[in-house]
Amino acid sequence: MIWRQLAPSNQLLWLACTYLLLLPYCRNIEEATIENLREQSKLTDHEMISLTGRRDADYLIATLVFEASSSNLTMVLDFRIGVPTRLESGQYHWERKDEILGGLVRARSVTFLGGQSDNPNLGGVFELLSAEGVPIYKVTLPTSEVRPPTRQTFQVAPSH
Repeated sequence: MIWRQLAPSNQLLWLACTYLLLLPYCRNIEEATIENLREQSKLTDHEMISLTGRRDADYLIATLVFEASSSNLTMVLDFRIGVPTRLESGQYHWERKDEILGGLVRARSVTFLGGQSDNPNLGGVFELLSAEGVPIYKVTLPTSEVRPPTRQTFQVAPSH
């Protein structure tokens, strides 16, 4: 009933403010996913924890890391930036509770944005290949900011 007591201009202002406050919650936020191509199922327990890399002229070397309770997938991807940007080489290493997988990565699609004066953004669909070159997993990465690797400070103990 308070709504009816507001002047029409205040009603419009109230609606606009409500719209602006709720808008961020209405969008569909994409997340990176891993799909098992053999079983046609998504691995819902894996979460992308980092996408780091460094651009050097027309090259970008990026590291993508996923984790689950008993699993750690690391993908190292080398891109040649251009029109179009393409994956030049890629490798993955996947430690799971009962096995270790590794091999080459192939790109189905690559999206690259910016990176001249700010951090680049990278996205795409990538296939993790078996030793025979058969796609066994598909990793879908929505366009995401590539952050510089963090520096780790190492303590050096004196030798004497």
